[in-house]
Amino acid sequence: NTTCADCAGTPNGDAVEDCAGECGGTAEEDACGECGGTETNPDNCGGGTWDGDACSMSDHSLHLTADGSVYYNSSTAIAGFQFDVDGASVLGAAGGDAEAAGFMLQSGGSTVLGFSLSGASISGCGTMVELDLDGDATGLSGIIMADTAGEEIPFTYFDEEIDDCAS
Repeated sequence: NTTCADCAGTPNGDAVEDCAGECGGTAEEDACGECGGTETNPDNCGGGTWDGDACSMSDHSLHLTADGSVYYNSSTAIAGFQFDVDGASVLGAAGGDAEAAGFMLQSGGSTVLGFSLSGASISGCGTMVELDLDGDATGLSGIIMADTAGEEIPFTYFDEEIDDCAS
């Protein structure tokens, strides 16, 4: 029965295409999903590319741009935040949705803190705050985000590169 043929055309055969599309080939995806790649540790994969829109980031994530903008995407209302900037000192923090909502913004060393004294919150996606940085920042760590009840919201750092060629 040729309707049950494998990729080589053998009826009831067991030949399959590898990730490179070669019938009976041996190419496999590595830990990073690269066909024929050699990486075995998924922690070494690095980021992919992304369109640069905060709204296309993962829910409950932050991203630091090269110019110091901190993007956020959160389906949960944020009433306070704290994080550390890796690789740079923070000279100042202002602007963004946090300042527009009346948050108190403080920075010292590599740490940024923002909270509301009036009970205001921010949610959705956009620019949370603009940072004036000294040095080449590589990301954010020690991220602590709180909801309106003071409970921690589990956030991650969105480590993707902006694809300047996205259409």
